[in-house]
Amino acid sequence: MKKHEDFLIEIHTEELPSKSILKLGEGFCQQISERLHKAGLEFDDIKFFATPRRLAVFVKDLAATQPDQVVERRGPAVSAAFTADGKPTPACAGFARSCGVAPEELTKTVTPQGEWVSYTKKMPGKSVAELMPEIAEQAALTLPIPRRMRWGEKDAQFARPIHSVMMLYGDKVIEGTILGYPAGRMTRGHRFHAPDWFTLLHAAEYEALMRDEAYVIADFESRRSEILNAARASVELAFTFHASALIDHDLLDEVTGLVEFPVALIGSFDKEFLALPPEVLISSMQDHQRYFPVAGSDEKLLPHFVAISNIKSHDPKRVIHGNERVLRARLADAAFFYSTDKKESLESRIERLKGIVFQAKLGTLYDKAERISRLAAFIAEKMHADAAMAARAGLLAKTDLTTSMVGEFPELQGVMGYYYARHDGLPDAVAEAMKEQYMPRFSGDDLPGTPGGQALALADRLDSLAGAFGINQIPTGDKDPFGLRRAALGVIRILVEKNIRLDLREALEVATAGFAMPLPNKDTVTQVLGFIQERMRSWYQEQGIMADVFASVAALGIADPLDIHERIKAVQAFKKLSEAETLSIANKRVSNILSKYVDMIDAQAIDPQYFENSAEQELARQLEAKSKVVAQLSQSGKYDEVLLQLAELRKPVDDFFDQVMVMTEDKPRRENRILLLSKLRALFLQVADIALLQ
Repeated sequence: MKKHEDFLIEIHTEELPSKSILKLGEGFCQQISERLHKAGLEFDDIKFFATPRRLAVFVKDLAATQPDQVVERRGPAVSAAFTADGKPTPACAGFARSCGVAPEELTKTVTPQGEWVSYTKKMPGKSVAELMPEIAEQAALTLPIPRRMRWGEKDAQFARPIHSVMMLYGDKVIEGTILGYPAGRMTRGHRFHAPDWFTLLHAAEYEALMRDEAYVIADFESRRSEILNAARASVELAFTFHASALIDHDLLDEVTGLVEFPVALIGSFDKEFLALPPEVLISSMQDHQRYFPVAGSDEKLLPHFVAISNIKSHDPKRVIHGNERVLRARLADAAFFYSTDKKESLESRIERLKGIVFQAKLGTLYDKAERISRLAAFIAEKMHADAAMAARAGLLAKTDLTTSMVGEFPELQGVMGYYYARHDGLPDAVAEAMKEQYMPRFSGDDLPGTPGGQALALADRLDSLAGAFGINQIPTGDKDPFGLRRAALGVIRILVEKNIRLDLREALEVATAGFAMPLPNKDTVTQVLGFIQERMRSWYQEQGIMADVFASVAALGIADPLDIHERIKAVQAFKKLSEAETLSIANKRVSNILSKYVDMIDAQAIDPQYFENSAEQELARQLEAKSKVVAQLSQSGKYDEVLLQLAELRKPVDDFFDQVMVMTEDKPRRENRILLLSKLRALFLQVADIALLQ
């Protein structure tokens, strides 16, 4: 057998969930890679293949066997292993038996801790044929599949029913069973173009065989590029004027997970549907039909779309006609809903919210609308924005949930409220706020851009957080039915990235007071603040902020995320200074001294007459001078300048601890020094507790 050969594992299945295929392929590859490294099997490269009907991993130049391993077992100490006359003790004899050898075959190992009886054995490495069935099966079993399914009479579970398994090392089949299926060298091609069985002669030929004979572009990235290029090329060929396919990358990944042999087709719809809001057209094409919309040079939608088919039809016009017919029916429904909804104003829909339960213990959507109306007005006032406008937007915010359009296209809630508000002649600020209330909808999404939208988005999220925690519906593990983690992150991003100062403790107290009945959880505000702080910790960690930097600011219990953000930036910069480590250690020392000092202090202020040496005098002088400067800078939020000022205290602080005994027997002097350290500590705490820096 060669020392290195290519390896391939393929699991051929029924159609896998299209949105999960990329994650499953990456996960399968990662799991196998990690297990190969753990087993000591060397290889040059590894890649995955993922299509709607197969997951595969290809390993380039995989070693044929593990390296031999030398295993050393340590037994009893030499002093306990042999008697005075050199005979093995029962402990030594028992150790030898456990190793399968006689006591005379044992050796001695000398370590700094002493001399021990030991046994060294050379273990030959296992072959690929022995290791890979277990590695492949365990990799498949640990894939991120939310719900596994059973089929037939088999006990095996997977994302979808399995048809076959291929597992080759070079040109040889690795015999074994994966998820109840014996490994072989046969697989099927495209469901329609090449439904027969194909025989794979060598692992390295897999990708070419699937592409050239089986009508399957197995590589996910290659297939995605093929779809992207085909969509763009089809639009260029179809029109004499400039036009382009609008490519949403999430949709592109999903479509890549829907087809094995992509073919781009251009379809059309009636121009009269362009009168609908563009979001309705895009949602109909992208979310419901998985089409790519087409826009002109002015970025306005054209009455055309790109559909990606999984077959190369002999009559493509027939395929196009079928896609057009389906889209036409959906757009006709949307046009009817839009026309009907506009006959009733949003104001008249407010009463309907009384019949829609938001949450059994938290009331109806009408109750929620009233709460977020009051809370949005409070937040807008703190932002120096139009509180009356925010209150009106809050009251109308959920009315579009009663419309037929949102009933059919729930992903357009808020967006349709904007269009209906404009139709009703409501102020632009109210319409914009309704449109922006759900932003950000997901990680990395755009934030609301108007003050009204920001106030409404914050109010909606804080009301949900307060309500859920108030009735003890707190997220646990991966369960978060109210989307509270996303809501908390949205609050953080809006306040920090839009430079909005808001005391969340005060806002949450207003939010909890807005519920008709007292909330059962009396610690709601404290718990929500802790929850948001934990979200902030994770958010900063993703941005590369060290945990100790965040902890130093979080220790102050500040409830204004923007203020926390500015302090974190200052501490992050301070930590890079040469003085940071020394001052952090000094602050730890000061913190420990003050926390352990429990005696009553009679002195009211620092008294210079109790100074014994120049180090005390100099530190007191510096603290007095810095106090005024630091107070002004801190009030202005210039925390970086505060810490630069305090960095200058390094030498007087070092001199103080080198020359002064704080816990002297002389009570007046001891208390004077405690007050001096308290003043030092208080200065640093105006920014953060730098004693927590590592």
